Amino acid sequence: MKQYKKNYELKNTAKDKLDGKYGGAVLIFLLSVLITEVTSLFISSIATTTVNTVYFSTGSLSASTAISFVFDLILLVAKVVLGVMNAGITLYFLNMACGQPYMIRDLFYGFRTDSSKILTIAGAMVLCQTICLWPCLYLGQNYWSTHDGKWLFYALAALVIGFSIYIPISLGIELSFYLMLDFPQYSAREILSLCWRLMKGQRGRLFYLEVSFLPLMLLCILSFGIGFLWLNPYMQMTYTYFFLDLMNPKETERS
Repeated sequence: MKQYKKNYELKNTAKDKLDGKYGGAVLIFLLSVLITEVTSLFISSIATTTVNTVYFSTGSLSASTAISFVFDLILLVAKVVLGVMNAGITLYFLNMACGQPYMIRDLFYGFRTDSSKILTIAGAMVLCQTICLWPCLYLGQNYWSTHDGKWLFYALAALVIGFSIYIPISLGIELSFYLMLDFPQYSAREILSLCWRLMKGQRGRLFYLEVSFLPLMLLCILSFGIGFLWLNPYMQMTYTYFFLDLMNPKETERS
């Protein structure tokens, strides 16, 4: 009979493993956030300037809306490409947990090896989030534009429906990068399929583990986000041990 570790055991193990190693763990997340935010800000700045220029030059709302849509697609593509860095972060923490060499340049692992496979997995994760949550964002924009209460109601309803779909799907493929590193011979489709099967009956455990970090997230928000520099490595290492425990649980005899 398989016996999995409790959440507190996984978190304690992660905390012990990170002891004295937070410097590099914080740095790799900081670099990832900086690259992502600077890229997004750059694209958004160009988008705003271009949309305003087109509108004031032509006076056409439809033209400026079309340009805005194009830049939304560019931002989506950029999010997928930058999501490749998550494979490098996964490699960094997996190596650390397993006692293997790890280094900051692991962050760019996905751009050096199996780029197409990693892009496909990252794309699946980003599209899952976008498709499920985009209706809420769109309806929310309508509310802020019109201040009509019905749009707020629609946005909240879309949020509930979107999350009810997104959460189980995202939990089902969340460990895909770990599996990709463990089974490099598998294609992206095979990895996603394997992850979905592996997480059958385990999504609840992972969900409760993620929820257990909410109090710490609140404290990080109160610290103006600074606390996330330490919380993110702690969470990532905990998820790493969740994966290792999932792949190699303790066997106990039936009573």
